[in-house]
Amino acid sequence: MDMHLLLAAVLLIFAIAPANGQSRNPEPAGWFAGDAHVHCDCGVASGEPVSPQYLLEAMKVNKLSVLSVLADLGNGEVREPLQDLPRINAVDDPASTADRILHWDAEWRFDPLGVTFDQKAVGGHLIVLGLRHAERRFAEYPWAILDWAIEQNAVVGFAHLQYLPRGIPQVSSKVKDVDGSDTAIESYYHLLNCGFRPGLAASTDFPCNFREPIGSLLTYSSEPAGKLTYDRCIKGIGRGNTMVSRNVHEEFLDVTVNSHGSPGGVTVDVHWSGAERSPGRLESVHNGIVVASQEASAAPGAQVKLHQSVVFRHSGWLCAPVMGAKGHRIHSGATFVTVDGEPVRASASHAEVFRSLDRQTVRPHDGSRGLECLPGARRTRARARHLKAREPYTAIAASARQLEK
Repeated sequence: MDMHLLLAAVLLIFAIAPANGQSRNPEPAGWFAGDAHVHCDCGVASGEPVSPQYLLEAMKVNKLSVLSVLADLGNGEVREPLQDLPRINAVDDPASTADRILHWDAEWRFDPLGVTFDQKAVGGHLIVLGLRHAERRFAEYPWAILDWAIEQNAVVGFAHLQYLPRGIPQVSSKVKDVDGSDTAIESYYHLLNCGFRPGLAASTDFPCNFREPIGSLLTYSSEPAGKLTYDRCIKGIGRGNTMVSRNVHEEFLDVTVNSHGSPGGVTVDVHWSGAERSPGRLESVHNGIVVASQEASAAPGAQVKLHQSVVFRHSGWLCAPVMGAKGHRIHSGATFVTVDGEPVRASASHAEVFRSLDRQTVRPHDGSRGLECLPGARRTRARARHLKAREPYTAIAASARQLEK
């Protein structure tokens, strides 16, 4: 099933706000910074709603080109759904300018016990980008919302992956979202090794996440023609043609992968740029394994360069992060190398990660009731759907074992 899913909202953490008036951005021409998950309102705890004009001013200060403003499709955690939902109409908000796109899309969550964070239903939170229209939608599990959104060709993914514990990537969205831990990246790698091609995005959840001001977590989208539109931006996210930053505009990675003639052989060049001197470790990652690294400091006018040759016996992928004391600071989306037209099957163990999630999915890690909150017939239906969702991973594991022989 080819679903556009977003690593969304995600994940985000680093209370570093960009300096006002900063002009030395390291990203090259054709890359545009955005925040894929903000709100005008986050319920009574966030105070009065902010206006689109307020958000536009924050975009100017923090040098953002795109802002996805999310209305609430679900249980009313945000106070004004009837006011906000009509703004989801596939048209940029009137406050947008020639170089600042403000666009309304949606977040969905469902909680059968009321608006709480300690009793989540099976659905969790979904980010939905690229809707043509929206309305309040109540469902006890996410597939109904995913199907509805995909019918509109939207990009969809699970939010708040930062709350997953290490070692339990219990979400199988096609678009991942990056936060203060590397949990989302761990899940991202497992999905890539199963042959999926998830997108990669980062965002702040402003103002619901008070630690992350707008612009402190960025999703860079590439538009070589130099003219970004909202549709091109979200489709770039869905394709994985992004760079994510937990370090505002301070660093950037330029990753180039080219064939070098031998069967399955490629050359990889990674250029690490910095707006100011930034010590860290530049890595090249092949199928989840670090295959080259360099401790260095990027600085204005002093790129750090990593060059290597990699031979692919089977289809696989490459990406590059810059690592610091708290994990990745900036991370590229994956580049794929296809050999003999075969899908990526790095190891059966990666598919087994998702096949083994039965207990965690039925009773999520945060102690919530999961499927137990549903009455009998609906619980049976949800359980059957969950078991069906595991079937592709059984097939993926089997084909990976054939390659391992």
